[in-house]
Amino acid sequence: MDFRELTYVTMVAECKSVTAAAKKLYISQPSLSQILSKVEQDVGVKLFDRSANPIALTYAGEKYVETAKRILSLNKNLRRELMDICQGVKGKIRLGIPTERAGYMLPPVLKRFRELYPLVEVIIFEAHTDELIELMEKGKLDLFISPRKSEELPLGMKSELIYRERLFLLAAPGVITRELFLEGEEGVVDLAKIKEMPVILLKKGHEIRKRADAVLRRYKIVPPRVMEISSCISAVQLADGGLGYTFVPQRAIDVLGGQRKFCCYGFSRQEESWGVHVVCREDAYLDRSERYLIDLMKEIFQ
Repeated sequence: MDFRELTYVTMVAECKSVTAAAKKLYISQPSLSQILSKVEQDVGVKLFDRSANPIALTYAGEKYVETAKRILSLNKNLRRELMDICQGVKGKIRLGIPTERAGYMLPPVLKRFRELYPLVEVIIFEAHTDELIELMEKGKLDLFISPRKSEELPLGMKSELIYRERLFLLAAPGVITRELFLEGEEGVVDLAKIKEMPVILLKKGHEIRKRADAVLRRYKIVPPRVMEISSCISAVQLADGGLGYTFVPQRAIDVLGGQRKFCCYGFSRQEESWGVHVVCREDAYLDRSERYLIDLMKEIFQ
């Protein structure tokens, strides 16, 4: 058993196809099949059920792959730690981030990061949080940005707070009048009083949509009309154009000019906000460049 064999078996398990795995591993399909047969002969048990379509792991195969992933992770961490000891740090960081947040957070961060670590390549993956979680589970990400806390993440992942971000209700000028505020609360909308107004929501899969749905359920509101879109930036612009109210995080407002440019309101007696976190695997070793990237985001956005 060696690291190459561990990698090959886990790749076949992930792809559920010897042919597809061979392409990703840049070896021929017959060579990969021969290696798999050798591994099964060495361990004395079948790892794959080749009669299934697609190919499936046996119970023994599941145990093998589970352990193989841990061994490969330990080996990767060791190599990175040894590299970190070297003075000339170079390498790559695979960073996942929601698409719209990328344009807001990355420019000031990456500019300063490259000044100190010019030889470290930051590879960006843009996707929803659910997709980023899946990529990390497959070992394709080192870090990703998300509003989810550790307890909202799958086992084996942990989060670290970068900064807190306020959530707003936004509407066009003149739509929210003083009589629609909560009693005794200046600038805080009583959602029960606007339940007949149309609402603009992001499509399912966005974290802000989950929060908005939870808020509407809390107040037992079923809006008469819902417009679903894919962008917080578009939600701000459509709401400001009078097509309904929307719930957006502060960064979507800041990108377009800030709170002074729009009609922004609270929607609860307690300020609604969420934490923006960086997520990594619990067993991951963070080298100096990764640690610096995280600390830099905290410095810039806190």
